Amino acid sequence: MRNPAFLILAAPLLVATVAAQAADIRVEHIWARASAGGASTGAAYFSVTNGGQPDRLVAVATPVAATAELHETTNDNGVMKMRPVGGIPLVPGQTVTLAPGGYHVMLMGLKAPLTPEATFPLTLSFEHAQPVTVTVSVQAMGARGGMGVSRP
Repeated sequence: MRNPAFLILAAPLLVATVAAQAADIRVEHIWARASAGGASTGAAYFSVTNGGQPDRLVAVATPVAATAELHETTNDNGVMKMRPVGGIPLVPGQTVTLAPGGYHVMLMGLKAPLTPEATFPLTLSFEHAQPVTVTVSVQAMGARGGMGVSRP
């Protein structure tokens, strides 16, 4: 028979651990633009705030695309270039915003067009924090920012 005293003493520790992990990473303003016609690519954007130890966003995944990668757009002497990045540093107490023209999630091999008002899941993986799955809200093609769903 299990020792009930152990369960009573251990339960608060388990709850505290889960709450600390959820409180370390906050993801807000989660959105994507609708894709054009038969386009096989898209992008997703959000803000992520790190409330814990130094960390890095290292990967993303979604069932709506064959591949999802972290990318960065840079201006190289007037030429805009986009390239994959191995991770995005998350400094404690600071917010990193993934937005058009900077860091973003590149969705390649879309399985269906992204249509306005649709939603889809996106899982963010970190070097230290537990993975976080968020809901991306698809906005119109010309959208500039999200009224998307937030998740602590």
